[in-house]
Amino acid sequence: MSDIVTHRLRLRRFSRDDAPALARYRSDPHVARYQSWRSPIDQAEAEAIVAGYLTENPDGPGFFQYAIELYQRPGLIGDLAVARKTGCSQAMLGVTLAPEMRHRGYATEAMTAVADRLFDTGVERITATCDARNTASAKLLRRVGFEQQGREKQYVEQRGIHADVLLFRMSGEHLHRPS
Repeated sequence: MSDIVTHRLRLRRFSRDDAPALARYRSDPHVARYQSWRSPIDQAEAEAIVAGYLTENPDGPGFFQYAIELYQRPGLIGDLAVARKTGCSQAMLGVTLAPEMRHRGYATEAMTAVADRLFDTGVERITATCDARNTASAKLLRRVGFEQQGREKQYVEQRGIHADVLLFRMSGEHLHRPS
């Protein structure tokens, strides 16, 4: 697997050294608030999660988790999930950043780069979902080029609350490339 390198970021395969940073930002209540994982995540759980990521195939059907780091300063700042359906013409994306890395355009840059790679490898449609209360995530998806396709009422239970989920979709001609 080759890394995806942008102007400011490197998206790469996870390494075992990423477990402490993963545990730290995924345990942050503001990061975990709209996510499905249980929080906090201790070191042993983070090591097990990363070990699972090491077995994933970025180029085939199934799940792959990219580690996101700054190009000039290595070290995990977030992760980006790709779930490719069998046949590889459809994929789903999701991104998580450490709280101190938000509001700098990194999520937009990472999602755009991965969407570019997916479309270049034959993916025709990319989908994404977010908790309807997560307005920042919905804005991010729209900024990258996703169009909202619907809303599932009380679709997911997050920390004891049945939340609506927004459904998004993008095809290659809708991808917005940051300048």
